[in-house]
Amino acid sequence: MSDHHNHQPDLEKQQATMPKTLDNESASSAAPATYTADTGKTTDADRVGEIQRANPVLRALANFEKRLDSLNGFEAQGVERVPEDQRKPPQILNIMFLWFSVLFNATFIPIGMLGPIFGLSVHTSIILTVFAILVGSTMPAFAGTLSPQTGLRQLALIRYSMGLWGAAICSVLNVVINVGYATVAAIVGGQLLRAVSGGGMSLVVGILVVVILTFVISFFGYGIIHHYHRYAWLVAIVLLSVLWGQAYPHFSPTPELNLAAGIDYTGACLSYFAIIFGVCCSWCPIAGDYYIHYPVNTSKWLIFGLTYAGIVIPSIFVCVLGNYFGGIILTHAELSEVYHSGGVGGLILAILSPPVWGKIASVLFVLTFLADCTCNVYSSALSIQLLGKHFIAVPRFFWCTLICIVAFALAYGGRNVLESILENLLSILGYWTLAFAEILFIEHFLFRPRLGGYDLDAWQDPKKLPVGIAGTLSLLIGIGFSFLGMSQTWYISPIAKRIGAYGGDVGDELVLVSVAIAFPILRHVEIKHFGR
Repeated sequence: MSDHHNHQPDLEKQQATMPKTLDNESASSAAPATYTADTGKTTDADRVGEIQRANPVLRALANFEKRLDSLNGFEAQGVERVPEDQRKPPQILNIMFLWFSVLFNATFIPIGMLGPIFGLSVHTSIILTVFAILVGSTMPAFAGTLSPQTGLRQLALIRYSMGLWGAAICSVLNVVINVGYATVAAIVGGQLLRAVSGGGMSLVVGILVVVILTFVISFFGYGIIHHYHRYAWLVAIVLLSVLWGQAYPHFSPTPELNLAAGIDYTGACLSYFAIIFGVCCSWCPIAGDYYIHYPVNTSKWLIFGLTYAGIVIPSIFVCVLGNYFGGIILTHAELSEVYHSGGVGGLILAILSPPVWGKIASVLFVLTFLADCTCNVYSSALSIQLLGKHFIAVPRFFWCTLICIVAFALAYGGRNVLESILENLLSILGYWTLAFAEILFIEHFLFRPRLGGYDLDAWQDPKKLPVGIAGTLSLLIGIGFSFLGMSQTWYISPIAKRIGAYGGDVGDELVLVSVAIAFPILRHVEIKHFGR
């Protein structure tokens, strides 16, 4: 990244020389329909307002949002760009604390358990966990540096590589990612509540409690999320540290023992690495959503460093604990039975002692899941708004409500098959987010300097944005190649079949190579023919 630093588009300089009408247009995004004084043309905000006024339901929702806007802490703004003079930056350390709150929770424990479940030793799982997290976290750390410079949400930036339609595909995929994570967190949180109640509370009710609390926080938006995340991680790290200490006596007596051998061992290593890498990389499409209020001149390396540390530290801390938990259920018959009957939540409660403390800690653990869930719901709502003006016309709080309902429905349907969800969902997520990050990186360092940087007036203008053929084709090529190397319970590719009895996932490696070759060539041709 340092080799390209001198060629990075000078966005600060560009913003200083942009037409003065930019901030005025952005400021009017929630105002009644007007026309710009200079051009007499209807703005995007005006068109959104017209859509709202033409539909009585949308008009009622918009009026309700305006009333909510008067509440302290409620965010009425949706996906619109935030100009420099309208930003309200949180403290800079909130960047790291936000990720601490999102990731210092028990959601990563069942993910880390997959290593030993795949037949790997605890020690091998730990090595793969650390390496995959260190590599995968570079993607969201880089992506997050772009939003303060532009005032745009993360997926809005991909429009400068993939055009409106390509970005819309990414929006849909991002919603799938976020809802999937929210579903996993809701299930594990529900398992904890059921375990605490001694079976008196059903898993469905426990899931519903987590989803309702998530809805309340995500409903209010950016400011409340940042305030909550600034402190939530403190409780979580204490709980997890105690869990580490109380789990230690139950750790596997043979952490170096691999159940898989030969080519099966290689396949298990590749598949587990793909899952952990995919989890870290999957934050890439949402990282910048929480940085749009930071000033343009905020150090890019500071943002990168705080994001990277914020993801790496808690991910390693919790996922390695998950590796040890995987060893526990393979070597401790009693706790294995608890896990198979009560899930991860039941296992955590069984390990914590004395019982009274275990119940208190488990309830507090549930609260730590909220930070993860709220980010997923909030960013999903923004992703939906990026699908077009008709989606922007629907207020963000409505999309948050709908996403929470969908997450509950999925958690309800998948509450008894959490391992299958993790195995099939998480590695697939890594494929497209890796392609997304690669396209964003190549566009930023290779093509934007040639095109004069980012025209921030054009973020919703299909006539000024790239046509998107190059970016969209490259994304599809990357996803297509991933199918040649993926290893899932429902599909093992021809290449993966050659790597052990259960296959070895090399989808990420094929995506990396295919997109690195395809996008520069196709984008060069696109610019040559269309000039943008």
